[in-house]
Amino acid sequence: MNLDKQPILVEHNTADPSAATQAPRRRRPDLSTFFATLSEITPAPDHRPHAVPVPGDVSAAFYSLAEAFEVMRRDAADMPERNGDQDGENAEDLLTRMIQTLLNDADMPPREVEGVSEDFCDSMASIARSKVFSLERVPKSALNSSQVCPICNNPFLEDEYPLVVQLPCHPTHLFDLECVKPWLRLRGTCPMDRFDFAKQQREKKEALKKLVEDDEEEEWDGMYG
Repeated sequence: MNLDKQPILVEHNTADPSAATQAPRRRRPDLSTFFATLSEITPAPDHRPHAVPVPGDVSAAFYSLAEAFEVMRRDAADMPERNGDQDGENAEDLLTRMIQTLLNDADMPPREVEGVSEDFCDSMASIARSKVFSLERVPKSALNSSQVCPICNNPFLEDEYPLVVQLPCHPTHLFDLECVKPWLRLRGTCPMDRFDFAKQQREKKEALKKLVEDDEEEEWDGMYG
C-alpha cells in the first residue's frame, strides 16, 4: 500500500466504510407505557365518570414518567452546557426537581390524577372550546438557534418540524410539546413556576356548571313562579 496516499484519504474523510459509526442520541425515551397507564386512570368523562382509579395504577404512572425523565436527565448531563431559563436553572436541575416531585407523588399517590385535560394540550381543540387556558403553538419562524427545551435540553431548531408550545403563565416558558405534555397531563402545573393550570380548569368548569344550573333554575321559576 502506498503510504503517501493516506493523508489524502484522511483529508477527504474516506476512511474505511466498515468502521463503526456512532449512533445518534435518542431524543426522547418511549412514553407509550406511561400514556397507556394514564388512559387507564383518567377515563373519558362519559365513561365511568365516578370511578376512582386504583392507587397502585396512579403510583405506576408517576414512577413511569419519573423513569423517562431520568433518562432525559442523564442525557442532559452528557451534553454541552447550554443556556438555562431566566432564573438560571439548567435542564439537569429542572429535571432533578421534577423527578423528585414525581417520586414523592408515587410514594403517596393522590386519590385522582389532577392533570390538565387532553383538550388543554391540543391547541386546535383549545381554540375551539376554550380561549382562556390553552397551549399556544409557537411557529418555527419565531424561534432562534439559542432556544432550547428546558426539559430535554435540545435546541428547538434541531427538529426539522419543531412542535413547540408556550405555556399561558409566561411568554418565555417554551417547551417541546412531547416533553411537557406528559407532565401537564399528570400534574397540571408549569414545570418552571408551578402555575396550576389544572386547578384553573377545574374552577372554570365548576363556574360554568353553576352558571348553567342558575339559568335552569331561573327558567324553572319563570315558568312556575
